Amino acid sequence: MRLTRLSLTNFRNIREASLAFGPGVNLVLGANGQGKTNLVEAVYFMSWLRSFRTSRSADLPASGIEAAHLLGLVEGGPAGHELEVTITAGNRRAMLDQKGVRSPRECLSALAVACLSPDDPAVLEGGPEGRRLLLDRLVVLLRPPLALLMQRYTRHLKERNRLLRAVPGTIDSRLLEASSETLAQCGLEVVKARLDALERLARRLPDTLHAMSGSDLGVCVSYEPQWAGGREPTIDALLATFRIRMNADLALGYTTAGPHADDLVVVMQGRRARGHASRGQKKVLMLAWKVTEALEYLASVGEAPVLVLDDALADLDPERQERVVSVLRTYPGQAFVTSAVASRDAVRDATVFRAHAGTFMREESWAGS
Repeated sequence: MRLTRLSLTNFRNIREASLAFGPGVNLVLGANGQGKTNLVEAVYFMSWLRSFRTSRSADLPASGIEAAHLLGLVEGGPAGHELEVTITAGNRRAMLDQKGVRSPRECLSALAVACLSPDDPAVLEGGPEGRRLLLDRLVVLLRPPLALLMQRYTRHLKERNRLLRAVPGTIDSRLLEASSETLAQCGLEVVKARLDALERLARRLPDTLHAMSGSDLGVCVSYEPQWAGGREPTIDALLATFRIRMNADLALGYTTAGPHADDLVVVMQGRRARGHASRGQKKVLMLAWKVTEALEYLASVGEAPVLVLDDALADLDPERQERVVSVLRTYPGQAFVTSAVASRDAVRDATVFRAHAGTFMREESWAGS
């Protein structure tokens, strides 16, 4: 699948733009603050119906404007699709082929996007929440209906936490036990989905990373729930954890262990990436992760998703820049890459757009910089 055309009105600093994109690498060049990220953010929003930069829809319409409007034409499937999204301060309304969208997964199925944002490499250094989100996005990309599973687990978790915060002496122990059982059942489904997605990604990731880095970084990614004690995760093990930690949960007012607190472990060259990997290593690892996501989607679905790689070449030396773009040239789908600068050799054969103050000019042939 590929996005052939995109029209934007009042989206961040883009007052009005209508662009036709190439089938391979689309490179968006320009100085900071000119709208490069805004453009690819719009591409991502049309797929996931959320931003990779903010949870506030009020941030997306241009300053002083009530609504932003996106219209995209997607080539793929038997007849292609038309996606239309209107974003206001408190809402977003999506239309797929001129029919109202009931669930974001409808847009994701019509226009699948695997995205790397400039903040993604930082998840290797921060707390486990960012790494869980990275893994859960992979789960949903590969199987969009599993978004309902993630939502269901969050809902059951909130219900158990609500019961834990009841006034002492008024806690219904039978209701709390039933809530724990429901959460454990749903939680095990989440864990199985994560393990399956990670296993599929781990088979391809080393080869993609080697092609981008030019060396063997010895990458290993694993997801091992601590509450399972190194054994196969089961409902009984998760329920036992809830019971063992009941006093702590009651004292704190929330569920302290479970899939919502698990971590994804990333090892490079025998050491955890957290605290040891360089900025360049983390960047190339996350680029390889996203390309591998896309390749696994292609293997599963039979269509190549759109790659969005924002600020993709920053923190990479010239050799790695060329290796990364060389991999992108061989990718069978469409890619959007933003960068402040790029060498002539690194981006040859790309469709190039120059960003300036929220406008974009397509260059027929690029002379480099």
